[in-house]
Amino acid sequence: MNENVIELINDIKEVATNILEKDISTVRGFSERQVEAIAKQTIIIQKGILNGDIDEDLKEFFLDGLEAMALNFVNTLKGILSVTIEKVWNAIVDLLWKAIESIT
Repeated sequence: MNENVIELINDIKEVATNILEKDISTVRGFSERQVEAIAKQTIIIQKGILNGDIDEDLKEFFLDGLEAMALNFVNTLKGILSVTIEKVWNAIVDLLWKAIESIT
């Protein structure tokens, strides 16, 4: 394989990896905090139902809130991942344009 092709392949991998590692660590930290909060809220609701602090009327309210927390978590992750994918795409295209411009 041509030496320039190998170099360009390595450059593409490097730029993508740098973005992904940085953004995935951000996602990982966010997701760990959010999952912990959802789990804690679930246990609080469970205990409230068991000890009678949360009756049948309130149970639906708290379960709806828990469902909303999970949905917000997933929607936020989708947004973060979409931005990350766009960053990778932009970086790769920029790299390719620079490679072409370097010979013209």
